[in-house]
Amino acid sequence: MEGIMSGITIQIGLPLLVTILFMFALRPVARGLGLIDRPGGRKMHVGEIPVIGGLAMTGGLIVGTLYGYQSVQGFAFFITSVLVLVFIGSLDDRYDLPPSVRFLAQICACLLMVAGAGVVTKDLGSPFFAGLLELGGFSVPFTVLIVLTAINAFNMFDGSDGVAGIQALIAVTFLGFCCVMAGAMQYVPMVAALMGSILGFLVFNWPSKRTRNVRAFMGDAGSTMLGFSLAWLSIEASQEPVRAISPVVILWIFALPIFDLFSSMIRRVSQGQSPFHADSEHLHHVLRRFGLSSRKVAQIVLLTATIFAAIGVGSYLRGAPDGWLFIGWLFVGVIYHVVFGSGLVVRRRHTERRGEGTTTGKYWTIWKQR
Repeated sequence: MEGIMSGITIQIGLPLLVTILFMFALRPVARGLGLIDRPGGRKMHVGEIPVIGGLAMTGGLIVGTLYGYQSVQGFAFFITSVLVLVFIGSLDDRYDLPPSVRFLAQICACLLMVAGAGVVTKDLGSPFFAGLLELGGFSVPFTVLIVLTAINAFNMFDGSDGVAGIQALIAVTFLGFCCVMAGAMQYVPMVAALMGSILGFLVFNWPSKRTRNVRAFMGDAGSTMLGFSLAWLSIEASQEPVRAISPVVILWIFALPIFDLFSSMIRRVSQGQSPFHADSEHLHHVLRRFGLSSRKVAQIVLLTATIFAAIGVGSYLRGAPDGWLFIGWLFVGVIYHVVFGSGLVVRRRHTERRGEGTTTGKYWTIWKQR
């Protein structure tokens, strides 16, 4: 056991140190590369912030997975997919690429995953109390669909300091715990590499006075890389021959970004907009506009993500059927949408004009109107 713990410590510590090294090394050249995020529009931060977290975490992840590359199914395809996403994501951070270009890069990464590495979702567990729900011929398109969902869920969820990073850290921690409990130790090196990389980034991104002078963002390069990597790990860990966790439990582990994504899409469609239309109505926007600091928002995400993941994992380990876990997850998702997306509790319809034609949303609640 002592040897195992020592190995895990190294597997976490190495990518952590490499990520921190890249964060310091890339900071001086960020302006020259044009990887600087300036406030304005939907962006609520103050000052010019280097967008280097995605590149730094990718460096840490690659070095970390090299330490135990034998454990990653289709390692070469995984690294290639990550590099494609990070390259296009970095270009998007710099030049604001059209959505079609980003989507094509995501499709390429998904195809490398399913066709190259053979990482595919073959079943969904037993969410309908009727035995194992096998996908058969729908396995490949369904896998592509859920990986695209994971990538874009993390991309949309990344909008306030520490939020996407802490959600990813909570998710990979619970995934690692399930793997260890199930004896699926082959997934631990990838878990550790992701954990170390995320921790290294959070040293610079967690909102606090100590990080104010070295703050950095992960950008689209980081959020898409994290979404893809976590989707890859989740699929591997939830499928046979070594099922460390039920696919339904994955929904609880990633509940917040999934709820936020689908609630936003439903809200936009109901308002006659494209479901992919960018706006300032995500969870972090709502919480910030209620007067909470970025640190409070990150702390709320930390607490809520931990509670959701603990409910899913804890219930699964205690033998709860997939069907009840799925029903519970849907119930919580409906509540989330009613509160944050439907306009029945948090309303965003009243606006006032300020300055030269700019529009600022005012938040109203049912209890305030009463």
